[in-house]
Amino acid sequence: MIKTLVTIILIFTASVSYAQKAPNNMHDFMGAIKGAVPGFAKKPTYFKPKLAEENVRYLYEKKGVRLVISLDHCSDVGKVIRKINESLDEPIEHICRKIRRSDKHYKRNITLFEEVASAIGRVNFYIHCRYGAHRAVTALTGAWIARQRLSFEEAFERTGGKKRAFRSKGQKELLDQARKYASTKSE
Repeated sequence: MIKTLVTIILIFTASVSYAQKAPNNMHDFMGAIKGAVPGFAKKPTYFKPKLAEENVRYLYEKKGVRLVISLDHCSDVGKVIRKINESLDEPIEHICRKIRRSDKHYKRNITLFEEVASAIGRVNFYIHCRYGAHRAVTALTGAWIARQRLSFEEAFERTGGKKRAFRSKGQKELLDQARKYASTKSE
């Protein structure tokens, strides 16, 4: 009896440890999903490979994600995706991009907005930065503006962004680029 109970507990514990978890700060609108880096951990490391694998498998199996756009921790996430792809019939595509905060990078960021926009409606994708609150939100907001000529407010709402999260000067400058882009698209 005790041996059976111990066996059941061990089996249950093993199955719980392999449970897939959604990434932190995830928001999904029509297959365009933003969030924190898969495997996000608190300081000092910010990244846990085992958790990253759980997060990516969740995105693949539960959300149908076939493209991951990394704005942070690109090499770490790339290693996890390569490992997972070894066992998949339909591999996950992984691309690395940067988004810059200063105005001198505005045109470069517009190129990113348009690249991300080209994925909307074509493939379920996950775009992430470290926390999923600033860079990923801005890039996806710009993408929705590019894709459907939405107002800044409509696009920002689709990303699940929170204006109160944009407190620092650099964060506000970043979001202002999406706002500026929206004003040029509405003309």
